[in-house]
Amino acid sequence: MTILTGFLGAGKTTLLNRILHSDHGLRIAVLVNDFGSINIDSQLVVETDAEDMVNLSNGCICCTIQGDLLAALDKLVRRDDPPDYIVVEASGVADPIDIGLTLRAVSSVRIDSVITVIDAEQIYTLQHDYAVLAMNQVGMADIVIINKIDLVTDGQLQRVRDYVHRIVKDARILETVQCQVPIELLLNVGQYDDQRILTTSTQDVHVHEVGAQDHSHHDHSLIFDTWSWVNKEPVSLKALQRFIKSLPASVYRAKGVFYLADDPEHRAILQVVGRRVNLEMGEPWGETPPSSQFVLISAHGGVDHEVLQEQMTNILACNASKTDIERLGRKILSWLRG
Repeated sequence: MTILTGFLGAGKTTLLNRILHSDHGLRIAVLVNDFGSINIDSQLVVETDAEDMVNLSNGCICCTIQGDLLAALDKLVRRDDPPDYIVVEASGVADPIDIGLTLRAVSSVRIDSVITVIDAEQIYTLQHDYAVLAMNQVGMADIVIINKIDLVTDGQLQRVRDYVHRIVKDARILETVQCQVPIELLLNVGQYDDQRILTTSTQDVHVHEVGAQDHSHHDHSLIFDTWSWVNKEPVSLKALQRFIKSLPASVYRAKGVFYLADDPEHRAILQVVGRRVNLEMGEPWGETPPSSQFVLISAHGGVDHEVLQEQMTNILACNASKTDIERLGRKILSWLRG
């Protein structure tokens, strides 16, 4: 088993897709965790058999839905045709120490590696408790992938290398763009030393889903809000761009699949990491009824949920001006917000 971890937007799902598409000859089962009520990441994992994909949403596998993780693993290994290998993609706010402690008690699986993905551009913008969480994620890794190195200077990249080595002196560092890493360096690389799990202290994480109750059984010191939106009406791209540009700096991550009036035949996949925004046209909707699903992750209290709801209503094509709707000519759009 491999555990993929890393802060929000580092590139974990991109790496997971590369693993699944590589020529490894293994039947891989995937457990994808997203702490919001909508699991966007699981929808972005392509060409995987339904029985080999387990969606763990509406909680974090390091704390609130540990039981779901254990139940899913038990079901996988007890199948008549169990997978050759299991990859767990943790949510961006998960602490891998707690995941490791949970999995250590499962005798039927063995942790082969813990891979932490770092966004080279983002890692030094994290502050306070968020920086502590990112350090915990690096501290548990035996492989650290420094991703998006094309977005930083040589000096900035060296600073990130030094950051990793200060946390894990002997970490194996792989430097990448779009998580392009040879599969031989990722799977079946040697049994993970689980003694590190027992000797590393943890920084607990608390995530608030809008409308959810606090969990009193943890003394959480790191707090996020997550807000989600679903709608079956087409959306105006220009109005969506204006909305994303207006988001406050307290928003760390946003992602979604959109039904655009500008290109109604294809899914539009939106990724927001810090100030960087990318929108890419994905697969055709096919037989799936088109709809928009959006998840936003911010510092606790960092956004007004009523205002967000009103803003999202305004991006619907039926509420936008006719000049806002135009045929989309490009398949990938990138811009900076704020």
